[in-house]
Amino acid sequence: MSYKTDTLCGMFHNQALRYADKYTFLMGKFDKDGRPTDDYMSMTWKETRDQVLEFGRGLMALGLNKEDRVAIFAEDRPRWIIADQAIQACGAIGVPLYPSLAKDELAYMLSDSGSKIVITSTQDKAEDILQIRQEKKDLPITSIITMGPWDGEKSEGVYTFLEIMRIGREKIDIRDIEDRIQRVKPDNVVSIIYTSGTTGQPKGVILTQANWVANIHQSSSSTLLKRQKERDMHLIHLVHLPLCHVYGRTSDYHTGGLYLGSILAFAEDYQSVAKNILEIRPNVIISIPRLFEKTYDIVQSAVSRQRKPYRAVFDWAIHMGEIYTECMATGKRMAPLKLLQFGIANILVFNRIRKMAGMERLVLGVSGGGKLAKEVCVFIRSLGIQLNEGYGLTETSPVINFNEPEFQGLDLSKHGKVYNKFVDKMIDWTVDVMVTQQAKGRSPFTNPIRALKLTLAYNTIAYKLQIKPGTVGRPVLWTEEKIAPDGEILVRGPQIFKGYWNMPEETRDAFTEDDWFKTGDIGEIDDEGFLTITDRKKELFVTSGGKNIAPHPIELALTTRPYIDQVCLAGDGKKYITALIVPDFEEVKRYAKSKGIQADSVKDIIDRPEIKELIKEQVDNVNEDLPRYEQIKYYTILDKPFSVETGELTPTLKVKRRVVNDKYKKQIEMMYSK
Repeated sequence: MSYKTDTLCGMFHNQALRYADKYTFLMGKFDKDGRPTDDYMSMTWKETRDQVLEFGRGLMALGLNKEDRVAIFAEDRPRWIIADQAIQACGAIGVPLYPSLAKDELAYMLSDSGSKIVITSTQDKAEDILQIRQEKKDLPITSIITMGPWDGEKSEGVYTFLEIMRIGREKIDIRDIEDRIQRVKPDNVVSIIYTSGTTGQPKGVILTQANWVANIHQSSSSTLLKRQKERDMHLIHLVHLPLCHVYGRTSDYHTGGLYLGSILAFAEDYQSVAKNILEIRPNVIISIPRLFEKTYDIVQSAVSRQRKPYRAVFDWAIHMGEIYTECMATGKRMAPLKLLQFGIANILVFNRIRKMAGMERLVLGVSGGGKLAKEVCVFIRSLGIQLNEGYGLTETSPVINFNEPEFQGLDLSKHGKVYNKFVDKMIDWTVDVMVTQQAKGRSPFTNPIRALKLTLAYNTIAYKLQIKPGTVGRPVLWTEEKIAPDGEILVRGPQIFKGYWNMPEETRDAFTEDDWFKTGDIGEIDDEGFLTITDRKKELFVTSGGKNIAPHPIELALTTRPYIDQVCLAGDGKKYITALIVPDFEEVKRYAKSKGIQADSVKDIIDRPEIKELIKEQVDNVNEDLPRYEQIKYYTILDKPFSVETGELTPTLKVKRRVVNDKYKKQIEMMYSK
């Protein structure tokens, strides 16, 4: 049996039949009952498909019909994907919800979406749903399913994952679910994804099969990814971005898993990512800027504590890396001597750093969901890791721009067969050395044959793999992009959403009169078509002196400084800019210990004059590069971090400026009363 290739569920079932028990698809620290374990357990494609069909049949037995809504209220795990595929197989609509949602937000989304069934990760979350259903009698929820086991007596309409699979086997013929899969069409709605947003009421973004599938092809159109697919490489992704968020879903689950056949290994949670990297030693890490910034900060901190000769070697290696990344950014060949020195820098410094971090098999990193500092991008790419930035929104499925490595200016139509065959061989060597061998932990520079292949491939064609650190790249396939007179980025393409659920007026407001989607972001496009994001349109400050200030670049500059973890600026309508600063507490403690500073608590540490002076140095350093009207005049050091749980961060770790301003209103007002 074969399935349509223009739907997500069709892609999944085709791949599952193709790979069967030959390849692993999902890995997670859960046993067959759904209980957490200490070790990773694996599932093949066939095992996953069997469970999807059984669980889907179980949902049908509960009365799930086409276009009914099913909420998934769970952390990432293999059963998240099984549940999503089962919902699609039934022709229903998934409503993925952040597991960290407060009860009032959760109740609103369940009510607004009209979800009939709720699938939760744990018993605790199921009990939260039961309480909400008890309080809101008008909710249409008929069934609650837990991915894990249930301890004690269950209420009516509550099931476990295994129970639903058993019910499916017993009550619904497999031909019925197969028939539903065949009837899924590209224009069918797959998901209603609620935007967390930094302001305002959450909006349910309607995304179709066609939206998602278009974005898969748009995200994987580069030569390197096409060759990866042709080679059927099955790279290992460390999945830690929430699948309920559009970014993690498209990148890891859809493009990596369904399209490229990658192995999806789930991190236990975001706090465990560093440990899980060492356990899995993945080939691909798709994350937010903070993960890569943290890696950069840790290395910089560790090097700063080394003796002077080691620091000198490290600085020299970084300099070689900067030359390498600059050449890649401009599409110019690196001089042979410099390329040799870059290879030595890898052997002496970079390979060791990669191994210590568990990244010796890492071939690709992608950063999205926020702006990545240029120096961090340069550092990670210096390690030999293809770190690429992208840009998009929930409403765009999400990828609009992608700064992926692609051979620039390559036109084989101008040459003969012999030349084209030679170039094709050089592309193969590039993939072999930079992807296939590196994915096995084999550095291009530690073996003479690999080094020779890389040198020949680099000087022939690989130097043309242009990206531009500091930008989010060019528009992806089939996408039009332009800048409005007020600086807002406008886009058109097949990945643009269908509209907001139950919000026709907001849907109309999201588009211009000639149907360009308004992103709400401010940006600039350079002469080569690379986009740079400067800030959110709604977050631009206008000082009382009439100066327009984009706060995010300043915040980014501060968070890339040593000893600073989080920043939120204030200053809209004010005479000057102020900041709330959350120190990097671990680094501050380490610094305090090295200086013999004794303190009983974090608050005691940050109150010490030496630590205040340390933070002042970082702020002064950033201020030096800013025009006077953008400089931070006063700041307050906080003794607690912003977090999702306390409401200052969105689930994708963006600062909710309005919430922070309200919560720290007193501290902010004090900075303007001086």
